[in-house]
Amino acid sequence: MASGERQIARLGDITFHGKVTKNVESYSKTGQRLARDLARQFDNDATAAARAMRKLHGHPLLFGVDVWLQARWVSRRLRRSRDLALALSAELVKVNIEYRRRFLEIDDRSTKKTRKVDI
Repeated sequence: MASGERQIARLGDITFHGKVTKNVESYSKTGQRLARDLARQFDNDATAAARAMRKLHGHPLLFGVDVWLQARWVSRRLRRSRDLALALSAELVKVNIEYRRRFLEIDDRSTKKTRKVDI
């Protein structure tokens, strides 16, 4: 199984039962790593794809096609995909922050109350 597939499987294995704070943090970090790796891969592939497509300049089957322009369009799409992956990484950080803002105080209060009752 490839690294990306392992990360996706690991992301899917995280359940939100028990210690929710720890699970949300783990989910956020794992998703963030996956998004950064994906962005890095898109960036590398954009450069490599553009270079490979530009080598096709002068190919007899591509007569009349502006290879440089077509390569630029394809690499631009990959760079946009990179930007989306980086935005996904940033949003996953915001998920963790928003969870802590909305629920951490409630979670802390409930654990304090149960400790007092149990003693």
